[in-house]
Amino acid sequence: MARGQCIGVREQLTSLLPDAELERLARETGMVQRRRKVKVAAFFWTLVLGFGAGRVRTIGGLRRSYERASGQSLVPSAFYDRFTAATTRFLRAVLGVVLGHLAKTERPLGGALAAFREVLAADATLVKLHRLLARRYPGSRTNSSPAAAKLHVVMSVTGAGTKSVKITHGRACEHRVLRLGPWVRDRLLLFDLGYFRYQLFDCIARNGGYFLSRLATRADPRIVATHRRWRGRAMALEGLRLSEVADRLRREVLDAEVEVEFQRRVYGGVRRTARRRLRLVGVRLPEASEYRFYLTNIPPETLTPEQVAQTYAARWTVELAFAELKSHYRLDELPSRKAHVVESLLLTAVLTMLISRRLLEVLRVHLTRRQRRVPEGRWAALFASVAPAILTLLLSPRRLAEALARPLERMLLHEAADPNRSRDLLLDRVQNGTVWGST
Repeated sequence: MARGQCIGVREQLTSLLPDAELERLARETGMVQRRRKVKVAAFFWTLVLGFGAGRVRTIGGLRRSYERASGQSLVPSAFYDRFTAATTRFLRAVLGVVLGHLAKTERPLGGALAAFREVLAADATLVKLHRLLARRYPGSRTNSSPAAAKLHVVMSVTGAGTKSVKITHGRACEHRVLRLGPWVRDRLLLFDLGYFRYQLFDCIARNGGYFLSRLATRADPRIVATHRRWRGRAMALEGLRLSEVADRLRREVLDAEVEVEFQRRVYGGVRRTARRRLRLVGVRLPEASEYRFYLTNIPPETLTPEQVAQTYAARWTVELAFAELKSHYRLDELPSRKAHVVESLLLTAVLTMLISRRLLEVLRVHLTRRQRRVPEGRWAALFASVAPAILTLLLSPRRLAEALARPLERMLLHEAADPNRSRDLLLDRVQNGTVWGST
């Protein structure tokens, strides 16, 4: 194969997760205690890449994918019995390894985002489960979804890596699951309204990090100063609450400093009231008369009000990731009443997306030389269609794998590229300042 057409799919994936590494993690987590007919590496790659077998995801479909790719016949129990609590621990350990590898391949940020060490988007999505799991995974709605799991993700807006992945029951509050600490220093976290809490924002600021959130409807901060002066008879805002001035504003943007009051956590049996000054940004939406308000601690000299609104649009990357997980990697197809099976399949869907992003970055390197772009959504649909072929490629003998790789990699390079050469990716538009906040 010509060098320009070789992306090394097998080499990329086996270097990310060598067979020896998978076997070591299986032993350490108790998934494997003695030699069995089902090989660890083959079982793992079948979970990650065999999701496309059949019209819906089933354990039987995964077993048939294993047999087809490995050439090994199994009785159903030999495969199904591999789904244990130890398997869940094994998949969590593998997820940690993958996250560690992807963190090292993060692309540098440019434009307005270059001021931050990393820009992360936090969000969660609900996945309905069988109603018999309601006791362990109570859902948020007793009638429509008595049992549900919630997948919490903190991911880089570059799309290449994820900071953390957690699975909870459906009633868990997003802001209580997120764990903060010194790791947030110089990083920007983007939140939707499910995370809106002054205590959370205060903790990020105290650890040297930055946050950006839409302003909750219930919030009514008091304005103490303005960062931008307007000529003429501009309305004085100092000392007023937002609700007192919002309907009378005529300026294009509002850039003000506000003071918020909140209760800290109980310490030593005492709960204290605290105050913090934050930045309130209001931007009039294009072709609309209403404002969109944001709360942040990003200094005015770092991002202008317009850049704040544009930067917030990058939060849409995590929404697109959830759509990718459900539309292409069958996150919400969990055919089991057993908790450890459900947890294993949830973790597997996340691993599938992360591993696909590893190949996406490799493709982008090759296609950038030809000035071609690869949108995440286009790649997800393509990856889902070729996942069974990649599984066969990984489980085949090396000589056969080399023959299988040639047409597959040529097709990936041809089909992954966006035919619309003038269309920029979302992150490019955010960095270039050509997109407005839309979430």
